[in-house]
Amino acid sequence: MSTKYTDEQRTDFARAIMGIFHDWGIEPKDQATLLGLPAETKPRAMTRFRQGTPLPDDDQMMDRVGKFLAMQNSLDTTFPHNQSMANYWVTTPNPRFGDQTPLELMLNQGADGIDTVVRYLDASEDWW
Repeated sequence: MSTKYTDEQRTDFARAIMGIFHDWGIEPKDQATLLGLPAETKPRAMTRFRQGTPLPDDDQMMDRVGKFLAMQNSLDTTFPHNQSMANYWVTTPNPRFGDQTPLELMLNQGADGIDTVVRYLDASEDWW
């Protein structure tokens, strides 16, 4: 099933998500995993996305991208004056996730882990 996004939009999303992953300190292999790309995806594919190759025309991937953009928005809201803390949060152990980092949870649990992190961040915004 194809998405409703143009090549230009998917290129913009690719650059945005690659920038977020870079800021979060996520390795290319893990970036591919988070996007739901096949395990054999080479790190150079992530470089190509950063340089302007559109993301694949795939609904599941675009759903994940939307969730990562929402996570970044929540982190920006939670840490409005400290982008370093927002970036650091993703790789910091969290007792709510069994002392795993949010990144570990997402990598270990795939789409379910991503959903858990999104729900956590959405709920935590209500407390600030």
